[in-house]
Amino acid sequence: MKRKISIIFILMSLCVVIITALQAYYSYTNYRAAEKVFKKDANEALQEAVDSAFSIRREMVVKEFVGWLSDTTIIKLSCKWNPDQKATQFTIEEVNPSPNAVAQNTITMSISDFSQQHDTLTTEAREFFISHMGGVVRDELKKGVVWFFTSDLGERLDKAYIQTPIKIELVEQQYKRALKRADITLPFSFIAKGRSKDEFVTQKVNISTSKAKRLISASFKDTDAYLLGRLKWVIMTSLLLIVITLGCFWYTLRTLFNQEKFSRLKDDFISNMTHEIHSPLSSVMITAEAMKEFDMTKEERDSYADIIVHQSKKLASLADEILAGAKLEKKGISLEDTIDLKKLLEEVSKSNNGKAVIHHYANAVVLKGNEGHFERAIINVVDNAVKYNESDEIKIAVSAVSKDGVIEITIADNGPGIPDAYKTKVFDKFYRIPTGNVHNVKGYGLGLSYVKKVILAHKGTVTIKDNNPSGTIFIIRIPYEA
Repeated sequence: MKRKISIIFILMSLCVVIITALQAYYSYTNYRAAEKVFKKDANEALQEAVDSAFSIRREMVVKEFVGWLSDTTIIKLSCKWNPDQKATQFTIEEVNPSPNAVAQNTITMSISDFSQQHDTLTTEAREFFISHMGGVVRDELKKGVVWFFTSDLGERLDKAYIQTPIKIELVEQQYKRALKRADITLPFSFIAKGRSKDEFVTQKVNISTSKAKRLISASFKDTDAYLLGRLKWVIMTSLLLIVITLGCFWYTLRTLFNQEKFSRLKDDFISNMTHEIHSPLSSVMITAEAMKEFDMTKEERDSYADIIVHQSKKLASLADEILAGAKLEKKGISLEDTIDLKKLLEEVSKSNNGKAVIHHYANAVVLKGNEGHFERAIINVVDNAVKYNESDEIKIAVSAVSKDGVIEITIADNGPGIPDAYKTKVFDKFYRIPTGNVHNVKGYGLGLSYVKKVILAHKGTVTIKDNNPSGTIFIIRIPYEA
């Protein structure tokens, strides 16, 4: 049996180790995958934020450019039909031209999409031209090109777009929005030079509108804790599976050891029972054969008959003790009797046939229960106190008092006592305190198990403590309604 349990233990330990390793590997791969996705999303979000910042900046410059064209104190717009080119030509002329001789103060152009013939600039033509020029500037700025349509407009565009850097606050605002769309809520900071000591830094991106590069990157702290937080349900599920596996492992081993222990106790019980049944049966058989073989006087025959009756009663008592515990476990007991504790303890004190001096005391307390089983339980405790007591004068004190809705019955003896290690085990079925290979007192390990079942059926408790200077005190507490 032990060899089989050892094999099962080794195999189950191996299974637990493999399951734990698989769960750990699964959690690790999930973490690495989440880390990879996080880095990819953070980099893509930064590039998206920069593109968005450039787009916003271009729109702001285009809006300014459209405002300059619309401002008659800065620019004068006009148009004239050109019969040779068969197109309306628009002219942009600075109101306050630069005194520089090489400066371009005017520019004339036609628009292929404008097919109308005009010699004067109408409101419709003006709006069309300004909108068209805004689109041209937008497209060229996307390429990083600033057109000097006139010297003043070119300088204004260069100053507004090329020479004025993009504000880092704008990039930060757009990056927060991009991270939110990627479901990333971890705080960040921008770094322009040097290296960061943070756990993760994105790739560098250029936010310069000029030829000189202006590189920045985003830095994130506590990325490990953040990723673990996002994977908490996966990790918790893995841990839960490991805990369940360990729990099943522990429960299975506990069951196997209990079964092995129960099997050993059962074997001891069968051995004791065989001896206990064999002795009275042998006596009955020998006595019956003697009565059959020999001529006897009436007195002798009566004496032999008394032997048979005594041994038969012993067998019946043994059977009753075993069956009582079995019936109690299978069918339970009825608690409809009225138990007079004072009277019950008087009966118990007479049950040992003078083998011990029993002092008893009880309040006038009556409770509901099963009188037969309850009396047998108390007698079992007293019988044990007598059987295992090796004192020259066996003394047992039995008392019952009621207080605060609880009846407390104490049974104290002056015997050898019960070691602390066995104070709870003695109530297990078939259990007997080990004394080596020989038990001087015969028993089956059922008595105290039966006592506990009866007390529990009465919704009570039974505990053991030491009695000074020697012996044991059984304490039974049962709730009752006055």
